[in-house]
Amino acid sequence: MLKIGFITSSLSSEDGWGRYSRSLTESVSKYAEVNVLTQFDAPNETRLSKVYPKLPHWNYNLITQGKVFLNVLRYFKGCDIVHSLIEPFAPGAALASKLLGAKFIMTLHGTYAVPSEKFSFEKLFLKVAYKIAALTTTGSKFTEIKVRRRLKFGECRFIPNGVNPKEFYRLPGAEDKNYVLTVGWLKPRKGMDILIKAFNLVKNEFSDLRCKIVGGSENQKFSDYLRLLVKENNLENRVDFLGRISDSELVRLYNNCSVFVFPARDLDENFEGFPMVFYEANACGAPVITTRGFGSEYAIKDGYNGLLAEPEDIESIAKAIRKILKNLEFQSQMRKNALETAKNHTWDKIIENYILPMYKDALRK
Repeated sequence: MLKIGFITSSLSSEDGWGRYSRSLTESVSKYAEVNVLTQFDAPNETRLSKVYPKLPHWNYNLITQGKVFLNVLRYFKGCDIVHSLIEPFAPGAALASKLLGAKFIMTLHGTYAVPSEKFSFEKLFLKVAYKIAALTTTGSKFTEIKVRRRLKFGECRFIPNGVNPKEFYRLPGAEDKNYVLTVGWLKPRKGMDILIKAFNLVKNEFSDLRCKIVGGSENQKFSDYLRLLVKENNLENRVDFLGRISDSELVRLYNNCSVFVFPARDLDENFEGFPMVFYEANACGAPVITTRGFGSEYAIKDGYNGLLAEPEDIESIAKAIRKILKNLEFQSQMRKNALETAKNHTWDKIIENYILPMYKDALRK
């Protein structure tokens, strides 16, 4: 049986990396023996038996990479493949995989995959990881292009993210409860400020419409700015900051929203990869409005399961909200299309159609 060692930050739904890693490793474990290294204090929401919380918090310094290197050597003996699911642990893992005689694979999500323009340990270490990798993967050609502008590397294979249909699904009693929803950490690149400004443009046309913002805050300055925007536009009674919530509550919000909006942007080299929220929202029957330029064009087909707008275009986001909310027949068809799209992108299908063939190809290199 194929034996694979995965390196990641956590196996939990608390953030995008963790949710991605949890879903992928659990699905792969049906076909291969799986070992996972995570950060020492990372939560584990899986039933995987070989999970080792031994790594320091991620960064690109020499000490961290050394600890990754030693732990991969210790826990991944006999692995056929070492797969780094997040970029900051990749350099140490790549070097260790070479000593182990295992093929090294590296997944590129977004911002952290791109080496700095100036010389740094980060750039040096990433250059080593890319050189050793038998294959790299990404859910966004935009990310691949960004990296290739900075350094040369081999094959990069497109692999979309998936969704777990047992966790995200259409509820029997779901109904349109007249609110716009967005989900994600309160970071500038996720564009919550753009949504608030767009919502302000349509508020008088939909007097009962609300805007719900889900996500924790790690940028107090940006969080304060969002609340100031709400206050300046007299939206205190129309915009709800819900913070971090449980997955069960998130499923309920996805199911009952009028539309899900994710107006991401590329901001000072901070950008999205392939947000898992696309298929989570679609799996619950929510049409998606998002911006072009990252993994969005693959996941959201304009006019089918959602609408695409240009980055930073507030009026375009407002126009898309109007288009969906004012045409109930169009909205209803988009819900059906959203469900069909998610059905075709479950994690089991992603593993069978993309991941397992990639592992077989990597072993032949």
